[in-house]
Amino acid sequence: MPSLARLDLSIGHCRAVFLGEEQRGRRSVAIYCEVLVQLPLPQNESLRLESLRAFRILGTSCEKVFDEVVHLAALICDTPVAVIGFIDEQRVWFKAKIGLELDEIPRDGSFCTYAILQPDVLIVPDPLSDERFMSGLLVKQIGIQFYAGIPLITDDAQPLGTLAVMDRVPHLMTVEQNDSLRILARQMMRELELRRPRETQSRHSRLHLAPPRQRSVTILIVEDNHDLRNLLQRTLQGVGFSVLPAADGAEALRLCQQHDGTIDLIVSDIVMPWLNGLQLSEQVRATRPETKFLFITGFAEEFPELHELIKTGATILEKPFLPSELLRRVEDMLNQGKAATGTEG
Repeated sequence: MPSLARLDLSIGHCRAVFLGEEQRGRRSVAIYCEVLVQLPLPQNESLRLESLRAFRILGTSCEKVFDEVVHLAALICDTPVAVIGFIDEQRVWFKAKIGLELDEIPRDGSFCTYAILQPDVLIVPDPLSDERFMSGLLVKQIGIQFYAGIPLITDDAQPLGTLAVMDRVPHLMTVEQNDSLRILARQMMRELELRRPRETQSRHSRLHLAPPRQRSVTILIVEDNHDLRNLLQRTLQGVGFSVLPAADGAEALRLCQQHDGTIDLIVSDIVMPWLNGLQLSEQVRATRPETKFLFITGFAEEFPELHELIKTGATILEKPFLPSELLRRVEDMLNQGKAATGTEG
């Protein structure tokens, strides 16, 4: 009976099995190779995985800040699917998702596997004809026909995963949409980096956080996009502000006239039907010159008159932005008002 000598080598995601056959008086070797396709790995993959584990993000529950980022990404890029995915040795795990039911997918054949190899947006316009992805789960079973994703890169240059948008039909991305993905990815990583020191808090203390205190501050939100208006309203109400929502400038003007108390701040889009944000500001300040305005827009350079409004205390927040950035800007404006009057809210 011949004896078999087996050598099993595993390197990364490539596995080869060698079988050697020995016979009396002579040696003949039959080699059988079972080679799986090797996944492309980033440089210093071990350091990347170590960095990913340090963030303690894998397997955590849903969080509002991540959900809102994917909502914004899908809204801006006009796609039905958006995800934030983190990639470990074998899988892509979705921290947040919209338009997709899966919690994770295999790393093999995934878009994320290739997106983390480059520093900028990876666009796959036709994955059905791309041998890298045509057999992947998202393409084969979910029917994804378009992908655009950007890596989430740490301060020490380690790609943890991606922020991505997808569609089930062919899709095009504008320059502005690509820029928006870049901005959202950078802001998402700032959020993650800021959270790292807070991970030392015990789970018990996080479960018993006190509800937000109600503040004696009223904010008027003026935004014609229903989804974004609701997102802004939930964000501000979540930290205790009283919020009045308006779908356009004309409705906001009516609310200003009907509201008995003080409106401490107006957060308004600029480009809106009927009465735009600049016209609203002019009419409100005609009767309430002390009213503060925070303009949210992606087209600030198209409105030179904004420079004059900034001199009067108005502020601009460029779209897209994270909810945490909105809150910081609102707090800064309200604190400036307290400092000027010598009062505290």
